[in-house]
Amino acid sequence: MYTTDDARDFELDPRPARVVAFGSQLVFGSVGLNAAMPVYEEAGVRCAAVPTLVLSNLPHYPSVQTVEVTPEWIDAALRDLGATGALRAVEAIAVGYLASPGQAHAIAAWYRSLDERERPPLILDPTFGDSDVGFYTDPAVAPALRDALVPLAAVLTPNRFELEHLVGPEHPAGEASDEADSGITGLARRLLLPAGRAPSDHCTVIVTGVHTDAGVIDNLIVTADEQRTVSGPEIATWAKGLGDTFTAALVTRLLTGDDVHAAVAAAAARVRYAIEHR
Repeated sequence: MYTTDDARDFELDPRPARVVAFGSQLVFGSVGLNAAMPVYEEAGVRCAAVPTLVLSNLPHYPSVQTVEVTPEWIDAALRDLGATGALRAVEAIAVGYLASPGQAHAIAAWYRSLDERERPPLILDPTFGDSDVGFYTDPAVAPALRDALVPLAAVLTPNRFELEHLVGPEHPAGEASDEADSGITGLARRLLLPAGRAPSDHCTVIVTGVHTDAGVIDNLIVTADEQRTVSGPEIATWAKGLGDTFTAALVTRLLTGDDVHAAVAAAAARVRYAIEHR
């Protein structure tokens, strides 16, 4: 029987993970973990990638094969990773696409089990839909995220559709509302003090991909007491995986010590680079 130390000798890259990332994984495609991992690798950040759904390819093609990942599998995989020592130096948790409400609760339970004094920050990219396509996962994931993971998150990166559904059914997507920054800010601030979060807990909501009439894309950074905007030119594209790229780039820059504004600017630039070099 090999010991843990023996097993580590078999690893080509023995570095412990600095990030644990949850998301979809494809055999071929550039969304989910497939989009995020190259960003972490470019930055030299060792990442433990935990799949929440495995697909052969994007579901937009004529056929797709899927492997469901159960909450129980995620829970057991995290226990396994903990036993290997791979998670002993984790500095951030990044949660993206989830396929079922149970996955949100499993991740939350694992996160809560960590020593509260040493918990790494949780960055939540609530990847469940967009205004042009609606939901692309089980709609029940949205309230599960709101109940289980939003109260634990240090940073949230929803788009407008996701923001409205995280705030609650009283603000459904498509409802006539003020499209100005102040209206989005008001919705974002409703996420800053969800049930289970102490008033002193710091959280930042980054509302991504806000379209303006001037051909500009805004990323709104909202905290309890301020709002800042990072703007850039809108680039026409149908490409998916941009949110996954953005969040991975954001995490890597936060790990280097960038403040949130600088990290958002760098992440937005990384997304533009990805679009321009497709």
